Amino acid sequence: MMSTILAMDYFGPWQNHPDVTDEVRSNAEELLLRVNALLEDAFRDGIDLSLNKQTDSYVSGTQYGGFRPQSCPIGAPKSAHKTGQAVDIYDPWDALDEWIDKHPACLEAHDLYREASSATRRWCHLSTRAPKSGKRTFLP
Repeated sequence: MMSTILAMDYFGPWQNHPDVTDEVRSNAEELLLRVNALLEDAFRDGIDLSLNKQTDSYVSGTQYGGFRPQSCPIGAPKSAHKTGQAVDIYDPWDALDEWIDKHPACLEAHDLYREASSATRRWCHLSTRAPKSGKRTFLP
């Protein structure tokens, strides 16, 4: 059975950080609803998702795969990670990215956007924020 990404997984060590405003929490709730639904579809289709031992969840990295405070050196001040609108999914074998490549309609079905798999080896960046191009899969 697949586990879901919880808010505590997404916010990690930043749960009580002043940058986690009500708006950021609301954005993250919506993000996680959509992402967890997409992950459930992938799981039902036989995609084996591994838990990241660093975060004990599907969130990639060690501390910046989910929410990033404004002081984080990664990303611009208004990046989707800093507004609660993006998450990097741990994908060490690129299985999720390959599944999305084969099922691109899943992004529209869950109203998500993804950085191209060529730019995200071993993780899958998913966001509720549309890029300027409006494309579901885009190059960062």
